[in-house]
Amino acid sequence: MENLFDRFVTERQYVQNVSTATIAGYRWAWKAMAPALSGRTAIDKAALIQRIAQLREAGLSPVTVNTYLRSVRAFQRWLVAEGLAECAAPIPKLKEPTPVVATLSDAMTRRLAAYRPTSAAERHVHTVACLVLDTGLRIDEALSLDRSEDIDLDELLLTVRDGKGGKGRVVPLSLAGRRVLFRHMQRLEPAYGSLLFFAGDGTKIGQRNALRVFKRICERCGVKGVRCSFHTLRHTFATAYLRNGGDVFRLQRILGHAKLDMTRRYVQLQTDDLRAVHEKHSALASLR
Repeated sequence: MENLFDRFVTERQYVQNVSTATIAGYRWAWKAMAPALSGRTAIDKAALIQRIAQLREAGLSPVTVNTYLRSVRAFQRWLVAEGLAECAAPIPKLKEPTPVVATLSDAMTRRLAAYRPTSAAERHVHTVACLVLDTGLRIDEALSLDRSEDIDLDELLLTVRDGKGGKGRVVPLSLAGRRVLFRHMQRLEPAYGSLLFFAGDGTKIGQRNALRVFKRICERCGVKGVRCSFHTLRHTFATAYLRNGGDVFRLQRILGHAKLDMTRRYVQLQTDDLRAVHEKHSALASLR
């Protein structure tokens, strides 16, 4: 089974051109599920269920286990397609909790947008944060933007290359977002290459370094009670988009979600938002 899994990963990497993150995910999945797969000639559902129970008892969350299982399912489909297995036995999916993700309040967003950076690193990261708030990009998508190929300030559009098998999409930019990017591009140019956001030598900024600087900015802006991460900014964008009249179908395209269910799960409106919508659309309330 190990050799077959290596063949599967190699094909995904060099034929389907999946991202390095996806390849790493396959490797982690094999490491986690190896006791149920190693040394076997076929995927055994009973062995997988037993391994799932062991991982849950060890403290792994349903989300983490399901991430591993998605890789196993992909491997299973490949085995069937290659004629190496007769059929794909259904692999159970664990029920995941759907917690409401805390987003930035309007006051926090204003303070963050108005922040005045004190260093080159802060200027880069502050611009990244404003861009994510304006477009909902994933952090790696934002850090991978090419200033000469992906930015169209005239048409207010970004070409996003999400790193998932070479997929890409076009994302709109607001006038406020264009002002932020224009000032950034006028003020800073890379030593070489054409990345929009770059380290001192012109190379791509590391996500961990960017996050460390972002947390410092949040502390100085008085952002409290929420997780200070770029993912929180993406959630904030999505929630504000719907709150301000956007629809979930357009939001799905902007966020780059393959399935609408992902978008519905991604955006959790707060109780006050639900009350406001109900007051506006209730049949009884409309009589007043």
